[in-house]
Amino acid sequence: MAKALERIVDELFEADWAEARARLGEEATTADLARSPAQRRADALVEMARRAGSAPADGRRPEPLFTVLVGYETFAGRICQLANGSVVSPGSLVPWLDSAWVERVVFESPSRVIDVGVARRLFSGATRRAVQVRDQECFHELCDEPADDCEIDHVEPWSAGGQTVAANGRVACGHHNRRRHRRP
Repeated sequence: MAKALERIVDELFEADWAEARARLGEEATTADLARSPAQRRADALVEMARRAGSAPADGRRPEPLFTVLVGYETFAGRICQLANGSVVSPGSLVPWLDSAWVERVVFESPSRVIDVGVARRLFSGATRRAVQVRDQECFHELCDEPADDCEIDHVEPWSAGGQTVAANGRVACGHHNRRRHRRP
């Protein structure tokens, strides 16, 4: 574990050193670094915990994914918001472009129709993702459970002929989904 922590400390040192040289040129010294050695070690420990917490079972670190929401009319223009609702500018994503995936979701676009059809009972794949990105959280007005932690429910129930299409889906946390289908 000490070696893993030391590697991260070294990464942070190299980043601090590159920043100081970019700012001051070849005249930069260790006194010009943004962090002290103790601050770097503390930041490295936090980074190591973040990496460990985000590691999947297979040991690979997940690649960042930015889901950008934008209406068709403004697609060629500015970025509106991320899937979690955060408003962003194009420039704020630039530092991530070498290590992240950018997922484009365009609503009401003639170039891509997301419709799996009536033969599927469960929301999956692109249809599930479209509903998650559109709704962002549980449909219940007093619930803010994030879409990624929720189920996708039919607005018009499958049993009543409801189709498994994005227009008939909505995000529902487990509690509110079960409560909706409970008999009185």
